Amino acid sequence: MSKLKQLKEKRASIYSQIDQLRTAADGREMTAEEQQRWDTLLADYNKVDKEVEAEERFEQIRRHQLEQAENTPAHTPEDRSAADRQYEEAFRAYLLSGSQGVTPEQRTLLQERAGLQGLTAGVLIPSTLAGSIEKALKSFGGMFEAGSIITTGNGGDLAQSTKRTPSFSSVTLKAFTYRTPIIPVSQELLQDSAFNLDTILSDLLVESFGRGANEHLTTGTGTGQPKGLVTAATAAAQEAAATAITLDNILDLIAGVDSAYAKNGKFMFNRNTLFALAKIKDNDGRFIWQDGSRVGLPSTLFGKSYVINDDMAGIGAGNASVLFGDLSKYKIRMVKSFRIIRLNELLAEYLSVGLFGFARLDGTLLDAGTHPVLKLVHAKA
Repeated sequence: MSKLKQLKEKRASIYSQIDQLRTAADGREMTAEEQQRWDTLLADYNKVDKEVEAEERFEQIRRHQLEQAENTPAHTPEDRSAADRQYEEAFRAYLLSGSQGVTPEQRTLLQERAGLQGLTAGVLIPSTLAGSIEKALKSFGGMFEAGSIITTGNGGDLAQSTKRTPSFSSVTLKAFTYRTPIIPVSQELLQDSAFNLDTILSDLLVESFGRGANEHLTTGTGTGQPKGLVTAATAAAQEAAATAITLDNILDLIAGVDSAYAKNGKFMFNRNTLFALAKIKDNDGRFIWQDGSRVGLPSTLFGKSYVINDDMAGIGAGNASVLFGDLSKYKIRMVKSFRIIRLNELLAEYLSVGLFGFARLDGTLLDAGTHPVLKLVHAKA
């Protein structure tokens, strides 16, 4: 039995115990012992769930490695133009050997694609790798999964029209720079024939870049940084209690979103809030959270899917702990995808080079005046 299958079966077993415990406590408060076991089971479920995600990511990387070993590229030569293939070769030469290691022709290719006169401001990663990184970002943090990404060719202000009855208005998307820390890479690793460019760039960009950007795309103020989804969302008409969420809170939140947006509506909250919501029942005594992993479907809350975003605040006085609505109305603007810079001298005494990546982006909620997304706010203590 594969490790991934074992982990999934372990997760399903923990869920079964959670379900049995909440059914046993139906209609009454849990005892102290039951509450302690409940908290332990939820923590175990969370831990195994993360292990499943990590193992699924490993399996994805392993399959990619096998494809490379078998000389089976993800894209056939017919799928990619000769110019794209030449650019990928130039990009690899720059990464492995620096600006001095590229031919004049490759230097021209890199400069033209990036729109630069030199290579000191970094080179754009190839489009095939950019696609895989953007896909990986969607499984990291929540906002890249929920929002819609718009890629532009330059960093000028981007005006997005929004229609409101009876007038029209517009939202301006700017371009704020987000960069990863400098990652040291040994010369030996660069020279190793087994060096996996895709893996190191995915690790470099997805985790480091994703963490910083996701926080601002979630709760950014809009001044000197993106206007986060929580910031831009409209507060629901009814507040929740300072330290709890009830069935009525969730029903009012859903009911407050216009049907045109609710049709494609999703929830967003952090993992701890999910655990609290897992205890809530509807008026027929059914738990509103349903685990779909046993039948190969997404888990749901009141029949609606949800996105986990740990940059959202949890349940607490004055916090906005739950979002609901058409999350795709949040637009993430990216400029020319990602760039990579290689630093040759910084770590030379350690026989290493430094690599870091950066991208320019902004985000805002379109049609905000028609309230496509509502947030559940807790009363202040």
